[in-house]
Amino acid sequence: MRHRDCADRRRIGHTVEHESDAPGWTGPQWARYLYSVMVPPVGSGALVQTIRPLSSVQSAPKEPPMPISRTVRSVLWSAALLAAFAAPSRAEWPEKPVTIAVGFGAGGTNDIVARAVAELLAKLLGQPVVVENKPGAGGAVAATALARMPADGYNLVATTSTTVTLDPQLMKLGFTPADFTYVAAIGEFPEAFVALPKHGWKNLSDAMAAAKATGRMNYASNTALDRMISAAIAKKAGVSLVPVPTRSGAEVVTQVMGGHVDLGYSSGAYYPQAKSGDLAVMAVLGDKRVAGLPDVPTLKELGYGVSSVNLVLFIAPKGLPSAVAKKLDDAFAAAGKDPSIVALMENRSLNAVVETGATLDATIKRHIDDFAKLIEASK
Repeated sequence: MRHRDCADRRRIGHTVEHESDAPGWTGPQWARYLYSVMVPPVGSGALVQTIRPLSSVQSAPKEPPMPISRTVRSVLWSAALLAAFAAPSRAEWPEKPVTIAVGFGAGGTNDIVARAVAELLAKLLGQPVVVENKPGAGGAVAATALARMPADGYNLVATTSTTVTLDPQLMKLGFTPADFTYVAAIGEFPEAFVALPKHGWKNLSDAMAAAKATGRMNYASNTALDRMISAAIAKKAGVSLVPVPTRSGAEVVTQVMGGHVDLGYSSGAYYPQAKSGDLAVMAVLGDKRVAGLPDVPTLKELGYGVSSVNLVLFIAPKGLPSAVAKKLDDAFAAAGKDPSIVALMENRSLNAVVETGATLDATIKRHIDDFAKLIEASK
């Protein structure tokens, strides 16, 4: 049997001295081996090339190589192709943990929503989803870093939609809206103007009528956005609204509750006091009323012609592969419908918005256009 094996090997132009010398080659190594059998050296004029042993094989031909028939070459060629493609296919995404960087500090609405969604995503995607905080510049620090990361689906950012729809129109940043894939929006912030009930104002129009008596009114301000909206409102009402800067939504509530200002703008910190009756909500800034405050009108309903929609937004670098984008769309859509997320949005007074894919792309574009008009109206 041993003699017959060697004879068989000689028929293809190569002798292995001992059976123990026969290599345990991988598919690609066999492909190279067989390729050398079939392809003659350039310019040699030979029809058949003797196999050149790899370093792992010690060989010494016992006799001149024999030509290989066309049929044998065809069989070997087919075997070479099969061997070349025998390597295992790439595993489907995700193959490792996914990271969500929150563009704001721990404990805020963005952070709370991101962590709740991450728990569900881990179950839906079959990989851990790690949440880390990367605050700074109203979400711009995290967004700038994300724009420079590979578009492989393993790095996302949770931020506010105004980080990409408004801020790049107001200042030069390290990114533009075109630098991202818009993965999902889960929840809309209940931005509003609030005042003390003792004033007796039913809505913002009543407050503006009171301001006309003195010509001006001060209000606690927290963002560049509220200053733009207030300027547009003041222009429409024919009064002067003077912003009093604060460092957070919680400080806005403190200023209003203490009677230090007449009005205050807040993205949601006011909600507990509004539900308890300690604060009166004058108007909400979004395109629709807040679910938990159904009697409070929007700015557009009051005739001011402006609005501000700010979403909890999840983004990825631009150029996300379509298969990865589809998996993320499906996972976020499922997470947004989960009872735990629905309850969270209700408890945080977020409007129950869940958008992905082309629908979200259209929303982002519309918000960019709306803010461009708002900027012009506030001049």
